[in-house]
Amino acid sequence: MNKYSNEFKQEAVARSKIAGISNTCKELGVSKAALSSWRKEFSVGKLTKSKDRPSYEDLEKEVHKLKKELGYIEEINRVLKKSTAIFSSKELGGSK
Repeated sequence: MNKYSNEFKQEAVARSKIAGISNTCKELGVSKAALSSWRKEFSVGKLTKSKDRPSYEDLEKEVHKLKKELGYIEEINRVLKKSTAIFSSKELGGSK
C-alpha cells in the first residue's frame, strides 16, 4: 500500500476537479476509491497544509542547528583564507 503526502493528495483532489476523477486516477496511478476518499477528507477539512507544517519548537531547533553549522563553515572559511594568504605570500616570495 502506498503512503501519499497530504500535498500529493491535495494536488490530486484539485486536479480531479479539473480533469475528472477517472482521468486523474489514470494520470496519477491511484485508485478511484483512494481519490474519492481524499475528496471527502478535503471537503470536511481533514486534508490541510497545516498538518505538514513543522511546529514552532521544530523550527527553533532547525534555526539553532543551522546557526551552529554556519558558525562552523565561517570558521573553516576563515582558516582557508589565512592558508591561502600564507601560501600566496610564499609563492610570491619564492619567485624573486
